[in-house]
Amino acid sequence: MGSFKLVHALLVAASVRLAVAQNHSSCTEIRARVPWTNLTSDEKTAYINADLCLINAPAKSGLEGAVTRWDDIQWPHIVQSATVHNVGAFLPFHRYYLTAHEHLIRTECGYTGRMPYWDEFAAIGRMYDTDMFDDQYFGGNGTDDGTYRVIDGQFANLTLRWIGDGSVKDHKLTRMNDEGALNKTDQKNIDKCNAITNYTSAWECWSSGPHGAGHEAIGGIMVDGTLSPGDPLFYLHHSYLDKLWWEWQKLDLPNRLLDVGGPNLPIAGTQPGGPSGNNGTAVPSAPGVPENPTKHLGGNGPEFTDYFGDNGGNVTTLNHNIYMTNILPNVTIGQLMDLNSPVICSEYY
Repeated sequence: MGSFKLVHALLVAASVRLAVAQNHSSCTEIRARVPWTNLTSDEKTAYINADLCLINAPAKSGLEGAVTRWDDIQWPHIVQSATVHNVGAFLPFHRYYLTAHEHLIRTECGYTGRMPYWDEFAAIGRMYDTDMFDDQYFGGNGTDDGTYRVIDGQFANLTLRWIGDGSVKDHKLTRMNDEGALNKTDQKNIDKCNAITNYTSAWECWSSGPHGAGHEAIGGIMVDGTLSPGDPLFYLHHSYLDKLWWEWQKLDLPNRLLDVGGPNLPIAGTQPGGPSGNNGTAVPSAPGVPENPTKHLGGNGPEFTDYFGDNGGNVTTLNHNIYMTNILPNVTIGQLMDLNSPVICSEYY
């Protein structure tokens, strides 16, 4: 490497380290994310009650068809399903989506405890050796009467409203457990993903392996790519996936705070919507994204003039916009790369 290039590289690395240090210093209190099993009994009860609070609180979004705050928090995932799955923004979007959920339960429902994740690696072969599926918490599997409705636990008979095309049709929370699916997050698959040294390939590894593990293990609405946030377990699963990504990032800091890539256009799908409806049946699919995202997403700001923010290219960059339907301010992927930075201000334990 020439002397100029070497000096330039060193300056860039130094500036990144300085930015990371500044981010840490401006994050006054890093919030802990821990396995569900590590929460105290009081924290577990308070967390469940906070989600019930969202389920019972009236909607504030003004969205046609939204009745509760639970409907509101599902909408960012539903309306952008085709543009946040199978793309480079998949992991950053879901990192911020978890933060949006945390923001609501803390600011509107009074939750003050630690945020839980489902330790799916520890659950391999012993999925039910936890109180997570007990009646006092999330409840268990769906019924065996062909409807797969969840009829026990604190979310029994939960009514969900959005369906795969973004319209409204009341239906119930469903689950169809497949404990064997957790094998996709075994040590072999984790090591395989951790051995990858670039984000684009690593993201694909997490997406095809550990990501599917929790969704398929719970089943029912959780295997619907668009509607899965209807199940409160969604947030514990995606927090585990985000933990895996953060651990991969920490294998090479600060370099991996700048490492992002992958396509920014969906391979296929609807906007809004995804590959399947709320009961797993196919819904109409159209390639690409809408020519006018404003019409579909309901906004007028510059983030809709340049919805992706990737300078007109088709590769996901740090400038890519992440839209959270006014639950939280829009941010760029670059602002989400460091879990300890002010935007997320969290750490996994």
